[in-house]
Amino acid sequence: MAKIHESQIFEYVQSVKEFSITWIAEDGRKIFVQQAKVTSFHSSGRTMNIECIASGKINKVVRLTVVELNGMEVFK
Repeated sequence: MAKIHESQIFEYVQSVKEFSITWIAEDGRKIFVQQAKVTSFHSSGRTMNIECIASGKINKVVRLTVVELNGMEVFK
């Protein structure tokens, strides 16, 4: 499996039209979105808002909780 460093998430999601993403929620559940796009990335770089393309739902994702991005393992 290809890998991407967490510090590269911001640049990556802005360079692609859409992406799949998996992150760990506060309650420990893994959340997977098949088709998403970034709507905003907060200035500190800690969180980003993503839109699930299928439902239109907006999710706030803490960058440090992302474990997979477009099939790539995210490492710290």
